[in-house]
Amino acid sequence: MNTAGLRDWWLGRRYQLLAPIGQGGAGTVFRGIDERLARPVAIKVIDLDGVRPRDIRRFAAEARVLGGLAHPGLVALLDVGADLGPAREPLAYLVMELVEGVTLATMLNQGPLDPGRAADVGQQLAQALEHAHAAGIVHRDVKPANILLSAEPVVSGHVAGPSVTTKLADFGIALGPTAGTDETMSDRVRGTASYLSPEQALAQTLGPPSDVYSLGLVLLESLTGVRAYPGSALSSSLARLLASPDVPVRLGPSWTSLLRAMTTMAPESRPTAADVAEALRPLRRPALWDRVAARLQ
Repeated sequence: MNTAGLRDWWLGRRYQLLAPIGQGGAGTVFRGIDERLARPVAIKVIDLDGVRPRDIRRFAAEARVLGGLAHPGLVALLDVGADLGPAREPLAYLVMELVEGVTLATMLNQGPLDPGRAADVGQQLAQALEHAHAAGIVHRDVKPANILLSAEPVVSGHVAGPSVTTKLADFGIALGPTAGTDETMSDRVRGTASYLSPEQALAQTLGPPSDVYSLGLVLLESLTGVRAYPGSALSSSLARLLASPDVPVRLGPSWTSLLRAMTTMAPESRPTAADVAEALRPLRRPALWDRVAARLQ
């Protein structure tokens, strides 16, 4: 898709595409403007002529999944439509809320998070996953690059400062409640190798515990600054089948116990997302996040 040619293009006589801001799932994400409501939005666009049928199915699946979810920890879907591009190419698009912030991946490039802040991020993500799981949705790609952090102004006592809101994005490979018999082995193993659950690596049927495992790896990396399973896709996928991730005892008993439970091999032995959110509650420190605020200036 010629992203440069889509700059300033209008979709549905309502949405103006501005600059591309990322590649997500099956399409390119643009910053845009909703002219009718005079608000900034994020618009994911896919060229229906230039992609594989599998990518079209993935795009449609994301629309269905997001359309059925509404939670402050999930990027909201605002509209969906189809139109023609500047070369008369058929385009489909999703209009979503624009999250002004940075990804957790960007934050971790600067170093690990303070444990209290990691707990704050983790609790918000666990609550979002709890909502998705209750609707029969398994995300399948929980990773730092799909976690958005935005600083919002709040007042704590007499001091004004940012509070960080955490949102989970990119449901392009999520499994809905109707998935099952038509799902192929390659469908089951989809995800990012470093954050796959053991059952994903084995192409087994997935449930909510798979997301809990991936979240456990994300939290472990957030605390240590080290990816538990680095390397190539093959070596990373196999490594988790041979050994559980190393959870340093220096993290303290509360973190150690929780992370080991989240990343145990047996899916049925892992806590639920609701259990994780509750366990993280006393560990949180949702105070002022200077690092996130600085990234937004």
